[in-house]
Amino acid sequence: FNGLQNAFISFFVIYLVELGYSLAAAGAMFSFAMVVAVPARILWGWLAGSHATPAAVMRGLAFGMAASGGLLALCGAGTPLILIGAAATGVSLTAMSWHGVLLAETARLAPEGMRGAATGGVLSFGQLGALLMPLVYAGLLSLTGGHAAGFAFCSLAPLLVGLAMLRKRS
Repeated sequence: FNGLQNAFISFFVIYLVELGYSLAAAGAMFSFAMVVAVPARILWGWLAGSHATPAAVMRGLAFGMAASGGLLALCGAGTPLILIGAAATGVSLTAMSWHGVLLAETARLAPEGMRGAATGGVLSFGQLGALLMPLVYAGLLSLTGGHAAGFAFCSLAPLLVGLAMLRKRS
């Protein structure tokens, strides 16, 4: 999840500029998409705390990340800006907004006296994706000359997590 998040933060504005938008327009689109992240965090926390299980919310967020990141991978020079904006907003609604649900559930499930270590461990593990995914994205960008492979690759991990979460726990 952190991988898609950091790849989006690192490359989305560059992606739009390469599609022909001005730097100001690209920055405005990024800013517009990011505005939804804070209320989305509150919404997902509320849903996970009162109307759905945290696992169901995280599963939905994983599939939402995969879909919106995948949609960005399909966008190109002829794609209407409204569609690119919708995909970017989808990434913001999901990849920028999942943290609270995960950390709250981690703290809830951690043994007494281990909540700090458990949440810190989860965050440390997540940082691996945050560090590696943008590097992989940059490598794919260098190899292919376009952003589609990077967005597609970074959307694969959330898809796999969502699919794994569909499996029944024994």
